[in-house]
Formats: sequence, structure tokens, C-alpha cells
Amino acid sequence: MEKNGKIVVFVSSHPKTHALLKAAMNKALETGLPWEAVYIETPEHYITDRESRERIIRFSALTEKMGGLFLQIPHRNALAGIKSYIKDASSTQHPVTYVIIGESDKEGFFAELKTSIAEKLVKRYQNKVPTIHKIHLSQRDYSTSWFDLLRLRDVRFIDIFYAFLAVAIAYASAEILRANLTSIEWKINNNNIVAFFLIGTVIVSLRCGLLPGLLSAILGFSTINYFYISPLHSFKIVHSAEGVGLTIFLVSSVLVSILGAYNQAIRNSIQQKEKRSQALYQIYRSASNATDTKAALEILHEDLTKFFEMQVAFFMPPAMNPDDIKLKYPQDISFSDNDLKSLELCWNEVRTTGLGALNHFESQWRFEPLTTVNSELGVLALKIPHDIRLDASFGRLVSALADQVSAILERIELTKMMGESQVREEREKLRAMLLSSVSHDLKTPLASIIGSLSIYKRMRKADRLQPETADELTDTALEEAQRLDSFISNILDMTRIESGDIEFSQEWIEASSVLDEMPKRLQQTLKKNKLNFNAPEKPFEVFLDKMMTEQVLQNLIDNAVKYSPKNTDVEITYGPTKQGFIYKVRDFGPGIPEDKFQSVFDKYERLKRSDSQVAGTGLGLAISKAVMLAQNGDIQVTNHPHGGAEFTIIFPQYKASENERSRLA
Repeated sequence: MEKNGKIVVFVSSHPKTHALLKAAMNKALETGLPWEAVYIETPEHYITDRESRERIIRFSALTEKMGGLFLQIPHRNALAGIKSYIKDASSTQHPVTYVIIGESDKEGFFAELKTSIAEKLVKRYQNKVPTIHKIHLSQRDYSTSWFDLLRLRDVRFIDIFYAFLAVAIAYASAEILRANLTSIEWKINNNNIVAFFLIGTVIVSLRCGLLPGLLSAILGFSTINYFYISPLHSFKIVHSAEGVGLTIFLVSSVLVSILGAYNQAIRNSIQQKEKRSQALYQIYRSASNATDTKAALEILHEDLTKFFEMQVAFFMPPAMNPDDIKLKYPQDISFSDNDLKSLELCWNEVRTTGLGALNHFESQWRFEPLTTVNSELGVLALKIPHDIRLDASFGRLVSALADQVSAILERIELTKMMGESQVREEREKLRAMLLSSVSHDLKTPLASIIGSLSIYKRMRKADRLQPETADELTDTALEEAQRLDSFISNILDMTRIESGDIEFSQEWIEASSVLDEMPKRLQQTLKKNKLNFNAPEKPFEVFLDKMMTEQVLQNLIDNAVKYSPKNTDVEITYGPTKQGFIYKVRDFGPGIPEDKFQSVFDKYERLKRSDSQVAGTGLGLAISKAVMLAQNGDIQVTNHPHGGAEFTIIFPQYKASENERSRLA
């Protein structure tokens, strides 16, 4: 092989073309030669389906990713385009020295008689440069015998019996009509008799296939010759006209048999495709809910084992060594050295190996590569029983199922990657928000505290600190310190809730008791606002966690004060409703846009507000929602008809208090 040559792989839109690309890359690594992928663009390219055209684009990207050069060359004919490219390259510095081309299955009897492009190239450049390497892109690597082409292996004894029966019925029908129709107008002649046997041949070929149809044609020919052609009861033919008539009958019968068998083959093919489609759908539906590769392999292993009624195994590359291949599932199957040789060949060359393939190494297993357009995922292994006949239909079924398995595994992997990417993005987003909050909202109260205490210290040293000024500075420092403590508490509470570290302890609590400490606890927050309570007429007990519910109400009141004008009330209404026992906190601020009713409970949602002057981490409402959900309750937000926002927390379990029940009793 010339050192200045190159390797060329001719590609098509076949789904398994990536096997050719990998073979070319491996050959390039072995020889040190550059390699190219060439697509001959014929006029048929523009009338193919969209998926096939998009597949060519993906193969182009994959070629460049694998270190090759992709060329798309227009030509009127694929074979002529390949020959022209090889000829033109021979006069350059890098002539084509090695060609890789794929060959697909031939569908149908007549297709088997045609010579493929790969076969024509092998014949054209036999013992010449370039060397042609043909790779099967089909469901089988073994050659098909005439028994398979003519479907002779499918012939049953009952089919042969039907051929004899059809001829016998045709003969009996002809004899019955000859005996009963004696008038000149209705007399049965040889031409009418031939039709009976021809009809029998049509029925047999349609129902039983080619060989029974041919057999009925030969039997019909012999019966007509023996019983109806002079001399009778002899196979001799005296008159040439009768010989021509019999010959026409025989030719017609053979043609009818072929056409009938072809029709039967199409019908059987449709039935097999329907069966295969149903199997693919069932397997896909079973494994579609799997969220990880292990669960998917368990489901697929169970379904495929039942479907094929044979041992099934999956091989996949380890994460640390993607070029190697190891048994993934199940782990309790052993393989011989010959089995492993077939496995390695299947993985390295991305083609079917093992039993029924050219390179089987006396292995009882059949190995089918699990591939997608983008990558090789692994290998599907089937242990073929001795009573299973390997034919084209079996190969197509295994390949189709392998493609389905590959699609399922790729979907799971892509979903996992997307999920991980979303988690990383969300984590980065939350981290950025938290840093922004820490750098702005937490720093602001610190700056106020430091500033107030610094002024306090300087004025005291200068002996200019008046009592009113001292009270104002210390109040400011205390208020900002409490706000800072609230910010940090919210961050810690959110972390504890998400990690599950907080245990909720619900019990029957007097409804008003969770509000008793609010004015005192929020004294600094309520310096310029006041609380207005609307209590129910009768006392009630609510099933809740008192400490966490107080935290929720404190967050809601604090939020209401932030967005309320000075010297306005914050109304708190509580009591029983159809939904449950509610606590409603209303402010007199600008309200909340309706499209924000759900998102206000998201973490850091406050940071999206245009009013950046309002301090806070944006965690208060998120914590409130998490706490309510943990208590089987709910939290809702609406706008009051007369202005302001209303936050409502709902508890499903409540009852009249003990004192009220005693009074009524």
C-alpha cells in the first residue's frame, strides 16, 4: 500500500452507515493514511424522505468528529460517480488505495438476482488498486441459499398434500361435468378441462407458496396428458397442436405459481412486519418509563427473553474505558473464548458476529451491535438454540430490536445528561442569586449597623451625643441587626427544610395562640405599622406545628410591612371556611401581578422585582410554602378588591375548642 495514498469510505443514507465510518477510522489508525467519507449525490437524493437527507448531515458531522474529511459530490449515477472519483484521485498526490463500501440486504426474490454496487466494485477492481472492502450493513452477514430464496425450507407436508388434492379435485370436477353435460352446446372439451387445473394451481400457489404451486402445475400437466390427450392413458403426444396447448398450459401454470408465490411472500412479509412492529412497540412501552440504564436493561432483558425464548445479555463499555466492552446485565452468564472473540469483533467492527454470521468462531451466541447515528452504545447477545432456523426474517427482527434497544438507551442517556445540565444550571443560578443576596441584602443591614455604631462612638468621644440621638442610633443598629438575623435564619431554614433536617410536630393548638406573640416579636418591624386582628366569634383548635406556623405568619407579616405604606394597618383575619381553617394576612400596598401569583413562592423571586430598595433574601414565601405543604396545608395569594395583597394559609383539620364544647354541652 502506497504511503501517499488515502482511505475512502463511500456512504449512503443507510442507518448503519456509521459502521463504515468507524471501519475507515480504524483502518486509518492502522495504516497512518488519511481518510475521507464521500457521498455521491444523485438526483434521487432530492426525492428521498427528509429523515434520510438529515442523516447525511449527521454523518458529515460525525466524520469530522472522528478525524475524517467529508465530501459530497453530485453525479447522475452512484456507481459511475464512485468510479469517476477513484479515477480522478489516481492522478493526484493522494490516490485512493483502500475503499470501504457497505452492502444492504436485498429484499425479494428478484432483487437477489441483481448485482449490487459493492459487488460490481469488487469485480471491477479485483486484484487491482484500490483494494475494495465490502461491509454488510444488513441484518445478516451470512449468504442466502436457494432454499431460502425459493422458501423451500418453509414447505410442509400438508402443502404437498394440498397440491395433490387440488389436482384430484380438478380431475373429479372435469369428469363429473363430462358425464352430466352431454348436449352439444354444453359439452366439456379439453380447453374447459385445462381451466379447472389452472384454477387449482392458482389456489395452491396463493395459499401454499411456490413449490406446491409448481408441483400442482406439473401434476396438472401430467393428468391432462394422460387422461385427455390422445393416445389416452399414455404420456405420448401425437398431435403438435395438442403439444403446443399443453406447453402453453405448463408455462401459464408456472407463471401463475411464481406470481402466486410472490403474492404469498408479500403477504407473509407484511404479517411479519406487523408482528415485528407490535413487538417493538410492546418493548418500547415497557422500557419507556425507566429512568436509568440499569432499570431499562432489567426490563429489556425480561421482555426480550420472553419474546425470543432464549438467553439474552447486554454488553456496554465501562465509564473509565469507553473503548473496552464488558458484560453489563445479567452478571451470572459465562462466555467461552470463542464467544469473546466474536464479541470483540462485533464491538470493534460494529457488525453482526457469532452464530449465523461469517465470523462466528464456532460460537453459539449471536452478537448484534447497539448503535445510533451518534455513537456505539454496546452489544446485544442472544444464545441461539439448535432448533432455531437463522434466516433473513430472523436477522431483520434481531436488528430492528437492537435498534429499538439502542434508541431507548440513548434516550435515557440524553435525558440524564439534560437533567444533569439543568441541575448544574439551576445550582449555578441559585448560587449566583445567593451571592447577589449576600453581597447586597445582607451587606446593607451590616453597613447600617456599622455606620450607626461608628457615629455613636465618634459623637460620644466628642461629647456631642444627645440622649435622643443615642436612642435613635441604637434603635437603628438593633433594627438592622434583627433584620440581618431574620435574613440568616431564612437561609438556614430553607437549607434545613430542603435537606429534611426539620421534623414537624403537629398537635391541637388554640387558633389564637399562634398570634399572641406577634406584636412583641415584630416590635421593631411594626414601628410604623400596626396589626389589626379579626377573630372568629367562637374559639377553635387547629392541628398544626405551632413553632413553624408562627414562623410562616411572621414571614407573611414581615412581607406585608415591606410593601405597605407607612402608618397603615396589616389585617390578620382567621377562622373556619369550606377550605379549612385559614389565617389571612392583608396589606394595603400595590398588590401583586396575577402572572406572579405562583412564582412569588419560588426561591429568590423577590430579586426579580423592579423595586430593589426592598431588602430581603426572597426566601420568606418559599419557606412558608414548604412549611405549609409539610403540614398537609396550603398557601395562596390573591389581590384584595379594595387594594393590597392577601396571603392565606389553610389547615385542613380543625375543631371547636374544649371550652366551647363544654359550654355547648
